[in-house]
Amino acid sequence: MSEPDSGARKFRIPGGFWAIAALIVWALGVVALLDRTPYGLDEGTARAVLFLWSISDQVVSPIVTMGIPDFRAVYLIPAGVFFSGSLLAAKLCTLVAFVAVVLGLHRWRSQQGDSETALVASGLLLLSPLTVSLIDHIAIGPFLLLTFLLGSWAEKTYRATRVRFGGFYFAQLLLCVAATSLHPAGLAYPIALAISWIRDRPAEPLEPGMIPGRERTHVLAGIAIATLFGALLAAGWPHQNWFANPLTALAKEAFGLAFESGAGSAIVWTLGAVMLLALLAVLWRTRAEILVDRFVGTLVFAAAIASLTADTTFSLLALVLLLYLGYPMLLRARLGKVGGLLGQRGVALVVLVAFSTLFLSADRARFVLIRQGLELSAQDQLIATLADAIQRSHPVAAQPGLVTEEQKAKSGPRVASQWPGRTMIACRCSTLPLPPVTDDQTKFVANLRGLDYVVFDPKDPTNGALARGFALLGGAQAETIALEPGGVLLRLHPGEQPPSTPTPDGVTG
Repeated sequence: MSEPDSGARKFRIPGGFWAIAALIVWALGVVALLDRTPYGLDEGTARAVLFLWSISDQVVSPIVTMGIPDFRAVYLIPAGVFFSGSLLAAKLCTLVAFVAVVLGLHRWRSQQGDSETALVASGLLLLSPLTVSLIDHIAIGPFLLLTFLLGSWAEKTYRATRVRFGGFYFAQLLLCVAATSLHPAGLAYPIALAISWIRDRPAEPLEPGMIPGRERTHVLAGIAIATLFGALLAAGWPHQNWFANPLTALAKEAFGLAFESGAGSAIVWTLGAVMLLALLAVLWRTRAEILVDRFVGTLVFAAAIASLTADTTFSLLALVLLLYLGYPMLLRARLGKVGGLLGQRGVALVVLVAFSTLFLSADRARFVLIRQGLELSAQDQLIATLADAIQRSHPVAAQPGLVTEEQKAKSGPRVASQWPGRTMIACRCSTLPLPPVTDDQTKFVANLRGLDYVVFDPKDPTNGALARGFALLGGAQAETIALEPGGVLLRLHPGEQPPSTPTPDGVTG
């Protein structure tokens, strides 16, 4: 019998090559679906990106005075330092982080002995329109999941090495800070870590530590301090909207739906309710695994906390749990007495084809919208109106790269905005927070000195006093350029004198 051809073995393409090629093709497809405009970001993301750009360019920016950004600024350092001023670079950095998340989830599920679920779930997660939206908006979800994965690895390594106050001890504490600063759901990691050391603590090491006390005490004290520090950095998560509707958010974001009213709204509610019930059923059926696997427990606890915000982070956590915990149940489902592949994998194949079709249809619809121009939110539309007004009235500031930074600083307008980070990125101008409100109209006018434009939402309850202050100024000093659903845009005329106010004796002054 002849030996097998050694040349065939030599040129055999390994399976990992096809996985890498598929990821490259997927990444190129996602890049084609990314928005190139400076809109669509939330305020926290804009401030994190601007913070990095300010440090990289060594430019004093008002953003630096608005507090420390969340931990996304650390993950985005490669894009912020080497590609300062490029939003596309920050989005590509988010794409790389998401690839790391998918690879980590695939490895975690494969280690459970379920490589089939790991492959299918990872593929569906990559095709989901939610994934494209998260990358395009540089959202918190991918970075939070990456933090959870790194935290799980750091915990396992620390328990294996048991080096007191070693690198992995402090790595866990740093990841506690990172997760807590990113999102309220990040509290799940330090809480799950603390519970694991309370309920499943390893035996105490024989050698004494540098600091007196038990190892468990050292770990729990470090977790508490790190979590408190992360919560202080988060400052109450001011950019989070609490108590939104989780049903509509889950359906819209997971499937890329855009229905707001009518029959479409009923579809969204129904689909959201079905997904939430399916998630609860999956969690109930896998409750034993949740109690054993600390990473799964962290995801479940994080999803419970994120349901209070009902944002994209909640949708991502729910989708990950459904795919990686729910799909194995579909693989075990049988179609009655039907034999063969259809009987063994029929339910799983139907769900796979249906979800893949829905996801790809949503991605195709997004591609069409990208070519036509994505519809801006009400606030972004107001900021775009401001950008157009600045281009018309300040042509020097509207030509970035053609004038020096000193010229732009002297000639460019100054804007006070309710969303200073988003406004600064879109308008490329000096932007400050809204001026303080005072009952003294003369002081209020003094606080406006140096400002050319003010943009804010007068319907926001926190801006009621500010809206009254501008109403008292009158049109001579504060001209209304635009009044839109997202808010109002005012142009200030500092040359005008403030209105005289009556004194207690009736004499105007």
